[in-house]
Amino acid sequence: MPVTVIKVGGSLFDLPDLKDRLVNLLSELKDSQPLLLAGGGQAANLVRDWDRIYDLPQGNWHSLAIQAMLLNNSLLCYLLPDARLVLNIREAEHLWRVGLTPVLSINDYLVDTQSEEYADLPTSWDVTSDSIAAWITLTWPADELVLLKSVDLPDTVTTDDLSAQELVDPYFPKLADSLPCLRWCNLRSSEETLQLATVTRGKSFQSRNATGPA
Repeated sequence: MPVTVIKVGGSLFDLPDLKDRLVNLLSELKDSQPLLLAGGGQAANLVRDWDRIYDLPQGNWHSLAIQAMLLNNSLLCYLLPDARLVLNIREAEHLWRVGLTPVLSINDYLVDTQSEEYADLPTSWDVTSDSIAAWITLTWPADELVLLKSVDLPDTVTTDDLSAQELVDPYFPKLADSLPCLRWCNLRSSEETLQLATVTRGKSFQSRNATGPA
């Protein structure tokens, strides 16, 4: 069965009804196996503040920022009764077989995964959970990436435009062309709909409603 990587944006973790919205969205993905990833949000922003205050060595703040996502992973596992933290593909496949939803520990996956086709992600604030989710989608390999955001996707834009508007991180356009499929959902919308965004040459998105109400 196809694998769908779902990155829950860090900006969404203050939604009081986040659980219900995620449950509804997952119910729309009936024909694929979901792999949840948590964005950094306020937890990662705290590490940014530490870096600004203490001028942390590059490797240190990068590791701390990724580890900060574990806090949000724990929240996802608390909110979703069927969600469990996994470290790798083998553990995710086991959960899918027994009807549970894996939440991937990004730090463990990045440490343990080597790819001959895709270069390791650089240690930079230009790389956030958007690019990490894209890299995981490519190296797993998964069949699509769903970015859960707090804003609507513009009708037609380039990934460079999205980066310039700070809707994705600066490194994301370097990976976007290689993604097999990308979908975008404004989970804050009063009419949550998945929007299918097909990556074409020139790194442009053509967006349209994909599944109706989530």
